[in-house]
Amino acid sequence: MPSYYVPSDDLPLAEASGSTVAAIAVGAGEHTLTVLGYSRLKTMNGGYLESSAFKAGGHAWKICCHLNGSVKENAGFVSVFLKLVGAEATDTTAEAADAVVDKENIVHAELELALVHHRSTLIKRPSHSLGRREGPSAFRENVSMGYSRFVSAEDLKRSSFLKDDCFAVRCKVTVVQKCAVKGDVRPRGKALARFFSCIRG
Repeated sequence: MPSYYVPSDDLPLAEASGSTVAAIAVGAGEHTLTVLGYSRLKTMNGGYLESSAFKAGGHAWKICCHLNGSVKENAGFVSVFLKLVGAEATDTTAEAADAVVDKENIVHAELELALVHHRSTLIKRPSHSLGRREGPSAFRENVSMGYSRFVSAEDLKRSSFLKDDCFAVRCKVTVVQKCAVKGDVRPRGKALARFFSCIRG
């Protein structure tokens, strides 16, 4: 990690301190939702599917999939979202709880979705041409975030990802928290020598 501290020698006994604010990954998890019978499921329950709940970064999540678009404007597309279904603190202390789940019950997480080839290779979606989120998103409990136009039905049909009327989506979740650490206050430069000189008398 680079050092940005520049010591000052102008004061008789200069003290220098530093603090660091970092966004760190505190946990991650993956889950794969397999859709068997795509053409049939597309006409059932409005084409809406949910995965079973899975844990990632100390929280519970679900993949939500709309096989014919989440709203009328997205008909002809598969919409895929991630939903936070259980925000949990990973530590019993109030300070640690606030670090992962803030006062508004927001969990910050990075989301990566991919179509899974039947040979187990991955293609991340959406492509750059469709746009993708940069950095972590703010998730609230029971609120979904993701991609309304994850892949078009036509592209899916023509692809090798749909085989025997089945396809799979893999979701990777990385939970991120903001952490602030203040360093020790210490004399620096020539002041450090004067400090030790005063101690030795």
